[in-house]
Amino acid sequence: MKSKEIGKYALLAFGAMALIYVWFAIAGVTDLGNWTHGLRNILTGVIFVFLAQLVTGRSLNHPSWWPGIVIFYFWLAALSYIEVKSGGTWGVRLEALNNDVLSLISALVFIFLLEYIGSRDSHMRAILGLFNFLLIGYLSFSIFVYISYYWIFGAGFTSNDMISVLLTNKQEALEFLQSHMGLGVLALVLAIFIIYMLLVGFLIYVGSRKEENLKPLPHTLACKIITGVLLIASLVTMNHCIPRIFPAWPYRVAHKYLADAKAAMVHHDDNLKKLYFTGSTPETLPGSVIVVIGESANRNHLKAFNSDYPAETTPWFSSEKNNPDFYLLRNTYSCYPLTEKALSMYLTNLNQYNELNRDEMITITDIANKAGYNTCFISNQAPAPGNMALELVSGASKKRFTTPHPGGDDMKVMDYLKILPKVGNNFIVIHLEGSHDRYRDRIPPDFEGIHIDGHSIKENDYDSSIMYTDNVLKNIYQYAKDNMNLQAMVYCADHGEDMKSFHGDGYFTWDMIRTPGFVYLSPEYKMGHLSVANHLKANEGQVFTNDLIFDMVCGIMGAENTAYSQTYDITSAQYDLTWENAVSKFGHVRVKDDPFHVKDYSQALTNKE
Repeated sequence: MKSKEIGKYALLAFGAMALIYVWFAIAGVTDLGNWTHGLRNILTGVIFVFLAQLVTGRSLNHPSWWPGIVIFYFWLAALSYIEVKSGGTWGVRLEALNNDVLSLISALVFIFLLEYIGSRDSHMRAILGLFNFLLIGYLSFSIFVYISYYWIFGAGFTSNDMISVLLTNKQEALEFLQSHMGLGVLALVLAIFIIYMLLVGFLIYVGSRKEENLKPLPHTLACKIITGVLLIASLVTMNHCIPRIFPAWPYRVAHKYLADAKAAMVHHDDNLKKLYFTGSTPETLPGSVIVVIGESANRNHLKAFNSDYPAETTPWFSSEKNNPDFYLLRNTYSCYPLTEKALSMYLTNLNQYNELNRDEMITITDIANKAGYNTCFISNQAPAPGNMALELVSGASKKRFTTPHPGGDDMKVMDYLKILPKVGNNFIVIHLEGSHDRYRDRIPPDFEGIHIDGHSIKENDYDSSIMYTDNVLKNIYQYAKDNMNLQAMVYCADHGEDMKSFHGDGYFTWDMIRTPGFVYLSPEYKMGHLSVANHLKANEGQVFTNDLIFDMVCGIMGAENTAYSQTYDITSAQYDLTWENAVSKFGHVRVKDDPFHVKDYSQALTNKE
C-alpha cells in the first residue's frame, strides 16, 4: 500500500472527526478542550476510522461508509444543538455528550465493517444488511422522536419526561399528539421518516454490493485480525454506551423510579394509617415553611461557619448570621456521605438512633399534609432511582415541579416558587444541585466566583459553587419573606465534600460529613412560639446530625406525632444528642472523634464538670 494512500486515509479520518468538532463549536458546546471527554474520544474516532479504511482498502468516500456517516452526523448534530438550546444561557459541556459521541463513533465503524463483510460474502450480505438497517432504524427513530419533542416543548427529553410517558395510556398519548402536532403534521413526520429509511435502505444496498475485480489485500491475515479487533471493540463500546443514551437511559431511570416508588408505597400506606398527632391537631402556621436540601456542602468552606476561611464564600449568610432571627447550627454533621442514604433519614422519621427500618418510614411531607398544609416539592435534580425517601416526599406533595434542565442553574427553582400561592399555609421542600461535582457546572458563566491564590482550579470552582448557593438561598429567603409570609426556613446539606476524595461509600474523610445548617424563624413566629425559639437558641451550638431534620421540623410546626421524638428535636428542651452519642455513617463513625472539634469537645466536658 502506497504511503500516499495511507496519508489519504489519515487525512479523511481526521477530517471526519474534526467536522463534528467544528459543529460542536458552532452549536455552542463548551469545554471542547477537555481531554477525557473530548479530545481523547475524537482521537479514538480518528484511529478507528483510519484503521478501518487501512485494513479494507476503502476510503470514507466509498459507498460502504455512507449509511453509517448519515446516522453519525445526523444524531450528533441534532442532539448537540438541542442540548445546547435546552441548557439556556449555560449551554452544555462536551462531557454531557460523551456517551453519544462514543456510541456513534463505534456505530459508524461497526456499520461500515458489516457493509464491507457483506460485500465480500454473498451468504452473509442479507443478514448483515438487515442488522445494519435495524440498528440505523433504531437510532434514527430515536433522534426523530427527540427532535419532535424539542419542536413541541423547546427542550430536550429528560428522565422526568419519560416518567410521564410511562404513566400515559394510549388514548392520552394519541390526544397529546393530536393537540400538540395535529394528525396532518404527524402524518408528515412519519412520511419523512419512511422516506429517510428508504434512503438508508438504498445506501445499505449500494454499500454492500459485490464489487467486480476485488483484489486481495496485502498482509491478509493481519488485516483480518485488525478487522476482528475493530468489530469487537465497536460492539463492546456500543453495548456499553447505547444503553446510556436516549431513549434507553431515560427509560431505565424512569422505570426504576416508578418501580421503587410503587414498592415503597405498599408499606407507606400502612404507616400513614397508623400515624396520628399525640396532642390536638396542630394549627397550621399562617404562612410558609420552607426546607431547602443542599448538596455536597462542606461547612469548612463556608465563611459564615468558618471565620478563618480565606475568602468570603457566603456574603449573604455572613451578613445575616448575627440576625437574631437566624440560628446557626455550626456543629452539624451528615448522617451519611452519600445522597440516597443521607436523604433516607434527612426527610423521614428514620434516624441512626431509633433503630427503625425503611418499612416504617414516614416523611416530613406526610406530617405537613396531615396538618393541613399546601405541600410542594421543587427539584433541580433529576429523579434518583432507589431514593425511596425522595420518591415518597415528591409523591406525597400536592404540587411537584422539576426544572427543565435538572442539574443546571439552581436559580431556576425560583420560577416555580413564584407561581405558588402567596397566601395560605405552604410547606415547601426545595432540592438544590448545590455543589455537586463538576463544580464549574453549578456556576453560571457570568457569575463572578472565587479565586484564592494557591488553591487548585477545582477548589476555586467548588468555592464559587458554594458562593452561588448562598445567592440562591438569599433569593429563596427574600422572595418568601416579602411575598409568602415566610414563617420558618431550614437549610442543611445532604453531606459534605472532600476536595480530593469527594464523597462516597468507601474511603472516608471528615470533610465528607461536615455540613452547614441554619434555621430562620420569623419575628411573628417567635412571638407565638417563644419556647421553640428559646430552646433552639439554647441548643444552637450543640452537635446535630441531619437525620434529625424530621423531628426539628415537626417541632417547628408544633406537630408532635407518633413518628416524632422530643429527644431528637433540637427545638425541644428534651433534646438529647451530645458529643458522646452523636454518630455518622449509620453508627460506624463517632462524631466526637472529629479532630476539627476535639478541642471544643474537651472544653465542653470541662465546663460540664
